[in-house]
Amino acid sequence: MKKLIVPVVTPFREDETVDYAELKRIVRGLFDEGADGIFAGGSSAECFLLTDEERKKVLEATVEAADGGFVIAHVGAVGVRRTEEFARHAKRVGADAVASVPPFYFGFRYENIRAYYWALADAAELPTMIYYFPANTGASFDADQMAEILLGRENIRAVKFTDSDYYVMQRIKALTGREIISGKDECFLSALAAGADGAIGTTFNFMLGHYKKILALTEEGKWEEALEIQAQINDVIAAMKGADIFHATKYLMERRGYHTGIARRPFLPLTEEQKRRLSEACERNHI
Repeated sequence: MKKLIVPVVTPFREDETVDYAELKRIVRGLFDEGADGIFAGGSSAECFLLTDEERKKVLEATVEAADGGFVIAHVGAVGVRRTEEFARHAKRVGADAVASVPPFYFGFRYENIRAYYWALADAAELPTMIYYFPANTGASFDADQMAEILLGRENIRAVKFTDSDYYVMQRIKALTGREIISGKDECFLSALAAGADGAIGTTFNFMLGHYKKILALTEEGKWEEALEIQAQINDVIAAMKGADIFHATKYLMERRGYHTGIARRPFLPLTEEQKRRLSEACERNHI
């Protein structure tokens, strides 16, 4: 069964403090909408703008609100020691799996990154996911390198593939048999056609129903109808271009009754014109 896992945002008050009560309400609401799981503390949560204590408390609040629902904890950091600490904390508080972007900024060689993931898997003692996002991290691997990392530890079970090179994605799956979870919302249907086992996407926070429709239609073999829904999603994503994505996401979640507040600086608030474009796109596409 293919999975739709929501990378939940972090709601902030006007003073940029985390609203943990609202976070719990959002998590419960997403499960009620039919999410198969929650990805906690990832990019959509503005993870690298949170303190270590906030990252831990966000995960704890998410696991509590999930109440037995599936939770993946993003534990990525530049240094192995911090990542191991986050991973052990994730296991201790009841997360079901961990994930991490590659270590970034210092231009680490492939061998460094391979050692990072193997250390993470050993420390976590949980199913572990590679969060592959070359556009943001600067770390790109070929299929053979990814296969070596995946097969180096039995509990490295999946890849969050936030890229659109579906030849590489398909080769990773063929070489390893591991789960591939797509991370490019605008290419969701393409990823399914290339063999993805599900997806994790920022816009699931406010368009989960549309992605569920695509899954249902593809399971019935109705690919042309599924493409129409993908086109609606992409029209909204196009309206998000030019705005800071987390402000745009939170604005559209506010329209659904959540109090997500602002994104942390240096992200910039939306202009009135950006809000108008987003609202019109949602109305046009029944979101």
